Amino acid sequence: MTCSWRWRWQVVLLGVASLALAACGGGGGDAESAEAASCAPLGAKQPLTLGVNPGAQDLVTFVMQEQGFAEKHNLDLTVNSFQNPSALHAAIGQHTVDVGFGGLTAMAVARQQGRGAMIFDVLTSPSNVVVTRNDSDVQNFSDLRGRKLGAFGGRSSATFAITSIVAKERYGIDDLGKDVDIIEAPDAAMLGLLDAGNIDAALIGTTATVQALLSGKYRTLSDISQDYQAAFGALPGHVLAATTDDYAESHCGVLNAFSAALDDTVAFIQTDPDVWSVYAKKIELTDPRAPEMLHERVASRYIADWNQEQADAEAKLIEQLIPVLGADDFVPAVPAGLFRTDLRTATS
Repeated sequence: MTCSWRWRWQVVLLGVASLALAACGGGGGDAESAEAASCAPLGAKQPLTLGVNPGAQDLVTFVMQEQGFAEKHNLDLTVNSFQNPSALHAAIGQHTVDVGFGGLTAMAVARQQGRGAMIFDVLTSPSNVVVTRNDSDVQNFSDLRGRKLGAFGGRSSATFAITSIVAKERYGIDDLGKDVDIIEAPDAAMLGLLDAGNIDAALIGTTATVQALLSGKYRTLSDISQDYQAAFGALPGHVLAATTDDYAESHCGVLNAFSAALDDTVAFIQTDPDVWSVYAKKIELTDPRAPEMLHERVASRYIADWNQEQADAEAKLIEQLIPVLGADDFVPAVPAGLFRTDLRTATS
C-alpha cells in the first residue's frame, strides 16, 4: 500500500458526505434484471446503495472501494453515510439504501413490526471493555454489585444488553440494570468520570477502549466479546449486513456479490498493517502504538464466516437479550425469517 492512502481517504470521505446530503435512493433501473435476481456471480456491473455509520463501518467501505473489491465482484457501489444508527436503520426499512450495516436488536424489532428487515451477513462483534482504575478496590466484575457503572450507550443499547448477559453468565450478577447503579454518559466523558471517582467502572466504546488500554491507567474487568464467547462458544455479532425481503427477492446476485466483496475486504483488513495507521489518524489517535492496538482490538472482532452456525448463534443471542430488554420493548421471540444463509452461493 502506498502513501496515496491518505489522499484517497480524504477524497472518499468527501464523496460519502456529498452522497449523504443528496440522500440518494437505492435500487434503480436494474431492480428487475434477471442477472441481479440470479444468485450466480454477476457478469456485468449492478448498482448497490450501501448505508453506513461512522467508524469501523467507514473503514470497511473505504477499503472495499479503494482496493477494488466491489468492482472485482461487478458492483457499482454508492455509499450513504448516516450520523447515527437510528437514521441508518430507518433508511434500510424505507428503502433509501439497498443494504445497510444494521444493529441486531434494531433489525429484529423491524422484522417483528412487519417491515421486512432481513439479515444476510455479519460484520463484527463488540470491541468494548469494562475498565476500572488501577488503584480501585474493585477486583473483578462481580464486585460491582451496589457500585456505579458508567455506560456510554445507556441501558437501551445492544452493547449494554450483551454486557448484561456477560454479567449474569460469567460474573453472577443476575440483573445488571438493577443490581448495579448505571450512570449514562457520553463516551468522551466516561474516563473523566472514572478518574474523578464519580463512577467505579466504565463500559466504554471502541476508541475509548484503545485510549484506556494505551494509557496504562486502567484494569480490564471484562472484555465483552471474549467473555460472551467463553460462555456461549461464538462471538456475539451485533452489527450485521441487512436488507429487506423485497430487495432480496429480486437482487440475490447483488447481495451475493456484496458478501463476496465483504469477505475480501475483511480478509485484507485483518492482514494489512497500513490500514490501521490510516484509521488511527482518522479517529485522532496519535499514540504510535494505536495502530497495533486497533488491529488487536477491532480486527479480531470482525466475523469472517456467515453460515447457519453463526445465524444460530445470533438467534441464541436474541433469546438471551429478550429477558434483558423485555419482550414488550424488544421482541417476544426470534422473528421468523430474520436470518437468511441461502444467499451465500457461488461467491468465488
